[in-house]
Amino acid sequence: MVLDEAHNIKNFRSTRWQALLNFNTQRRLLLTGTPLQNNLAELWSLLYFLMPQTVIDGKKVSGFADLDAFQQWFGRPVDKIIETGQNFGQDKETKKTVAKLHQVLRPYLLRRLKADVEKQMPAKYEHIVYCKLSKRQRFLYDDFMSRAQTKATLASGNFMSIVNCLMQLRKVCNHPNLFEVRPILTSFVLEHCVASDYKDVERTLLKLFKKNNQVNRVDLDFLNLVFTLNDKDLTSYHAEEISKLTCVKNFVEEVNKLRETNKQLQEEFGEASFLNFQDANQYFKYSNKQKLEGTVDMLNFLKMVNKLRCDRRPIFGKNLIDLLTKDRRVKYDKSSIIDNELIKPLQTRVLDNRKIIDTFAVLTPSAVSLDMRKLALGLNDDSSVGENTRLKVMQNCFEVSNPLHQLQTKLTIAFPDKSLLQYDCGKLQKLAILLQQLKDNGHRALIFTQMTKVLDVLEQFLNYHGYLYMRLDGATKIEDRQILTERFNTDSRITVFILSSRSGGLGINLTGADTVIFYDSDWNPAMDKQCQDRCHRIGQTRDVHIYRFVSEHTIESNILKKANQKRQLDNVVIQEGDFTTDYFSKLSVRDLLGSELPENASGGDKPLIADADVAAKDPRQLERLLAQAEDEDDVKAANLAMREVEIDNDDFDESTEKKAANEEEENHAELDEYEGTAHVDEYMIRFIANGYYY
Repeated sequence: MVLDEAHNIKNFRSTRWQALLNFNTQRRLLLTGTPLQNNLAELWSLLYFLMPQTVIDGKKVSGFADLDAFQQWFGRPVDKIIETGQNFGQDKETKKTVAKLHQVLRPYLLRRLKADVEKQMPAKYEHIVYCKLSKRQRFLYDDFMSRAQTKATLASGNFMSIVNCLMQLRKVCNHPNLFEVRPILTSFVLEHCVASDYKDVERTLLKLFKKNNQVNRVDLDFLNLVFTLNDKDLTSYHAEEISKLTCVKNFVEEVNKLRETNKQLQEEFGEASFLNFQDANQYFKYSNKQKLEGTVDMLNFLKMVNKLRCDRRPIFGKNLIDLLTKDRRVKYDKSSIIDNELIKPLQTRVLDNRKIIDTFAVLTPSAVSLDMRKLALGLNDDSSVGENTRLKVMQNCFEVSNPLHQLQTKLTIAFPDKSLLQYDCGKLQKLAILLQQLKDNGHRALIFTQMTKVLDVLEQFLNYHGYLYMRLDGATKIEDRQILTERFNTDSRITVFILSSRSGGLGINLTGADTVIFYDSDWNPAMDKQCQDRCHRIGQTRDVHIYRFVSEHTIESNILKKANQKRQLDNVVIQEGDFTTDYFSKLSVRDLLGSELPENASGGDKPLIADADVAAKDPRQLERLLAQAEDEDDVKAANLAMREVEIDNDDFDESTEKKAANEEEENHAELDEYEGTAHVDEYMIRFIANGYYY
């Protein structure tokens, strides 16, 4: 049996210790980095687990010494040494006791220092990637800093107000959509067009005019004043051919001849002679004269009729009206290649120009009217119900079959372009280049961020570029983490794993990646260190490169600059799980904001946390205040991450003494009292007070 993280069975009273102890094994190996944390009873639990009392071939075989004997031998002398602070070299009895303890432990304990292990691990390289703010980011950043409310907040020197400002600035640096989402544009819809009111007035006036106009009662056809009457059955060609049939010239010649004859008769016979009807010869001549005048009148009438009929000319012509009103597509020669190339249907033209249409058809009208089509199609109120229904059906059918229907629908609402997700953010622009280089060289990356909403943005970004990825955040269950990590480590097709720095550290071993990208840095530097260790740990076979994104000329670059000026190799001392960064205790607000801090800001050069004793006396109160500066999802994720560690420790840290058990109950009561408090937020105060951000 081989147990990793063996300090988890340091409590011999726990169910886990009892269950594992009863396993039938021939050899047992325990791996741990902290075999002794609180007292020697924990060490005894590990030693007895290695060699318990057992029965072999019916014989009882004694194992390691029992707890009482072990405590009597070493517990009390060692506790006395710790309590009095006595030096081992000053007391022979003490020296003898320690030597005896070493002699007992030597057969069971093999110690390997971290320095020895690190020599076998690959190298780790850290890179700072400076990212320029996009135009939109710079506008939002400068606009927020120039607001009167922001200036008043920074001038007030109030701790919580300044922290809120810092969080807003960090959101702008991470992605402008976290600070202000790009709006979805739609047109302002009017039910009635302004012109429709005037259209109704015009229609009403015309209706009244037609009803009361006396001219409508005149039959213009009777007076031959219907000028378009010939357009119904007369074409231009027929009118030209009919004009060739005119006989006016012949009629004129005949009439002139008859008039000459009539003139001779009228000169030969006077008016009086015509009145003497007794002379038969004269009567006959008079009768011929009357017939001749009748013939002349008839010829004049025929000449007029011939002229009217032959001079008819249509205004438009029947052929033009038929061309415009009749469906003549059936007469097209569809087999003609030339006609098909020159006369393309609308659908074909739309497909040929689809790229141009999609590229330039981007402007959404500021306002639209719902009755514009009604006005254009002529759906008048005085039309018949059947006519209106027919036109409405035609309109609906046209919308369905219209090849530009998709384009028209697209212009009614304008969503932000997908590419703006990347080009609106300087960090994503750098990330796109970096991920492409990593993928081309066969590397796999872990991307960490503090904010859960940034994970949502990264998901959209990775989907846009088509990367296979996995996600792990504070809402991921512990049992699902092992499944995700195993799949990522075994499936080389997955290029990216995006994680929240608040997602907890239990069961996460991501040695399948060799690149760590910090999209932003956590308030708590220990969180970032823990994130690095998920990749750079035993089992890693490649060098690990760590990239930290920092926005130029922002609060992030100011903090990094200040930290680099004061950084030392021993800037953080880790002792009993706590961090001390007293070296940076005088970091001021001006150090964070740089030249962007207003000149009239009171206390800008003073430390942000003036009374450190208050923070030490009541850290829970500060935690509750600092939790208000973060998003609710991030606070919940931080609580869950800390709760996992606390529950895991509580399961194995039970003391053998009754007094210690009572203290444990008090600690649980205290945890219940501050259940809604974020555990990592206590480090936020250290970040601001001490300046240790990276």
